[in-house]
Amino acid sequence: MKKLADKYGRSVAQICIRWSLQRGYLPLPRSVTPSRIEENLKVFDFELEEADVQLIAGLTGCVGLSENPDTMPF
Repeated sequence: MKKLADKYGRSVAQICIRWSLQRGYLPLPRSVTPSRIEENLKVFDFELEEADVQLIAGLTGCVGLSENPDTMPF
């Protein structure tokens, strides 16, 4: 994720938020720090390349691969 953040000149959080938006998910970032709140809003002036979107989507382990909550029997 750090490599992608460096590639786009953004923070890892911004990459995650932008990825969520491009995938049609509703990101729910949270912060009480004014500078972080402002940073979280600055995700509408760039897009991730499709290859990078797919790279993130394919992550497994502690940073990826979660079940669809709409189909999980909680």
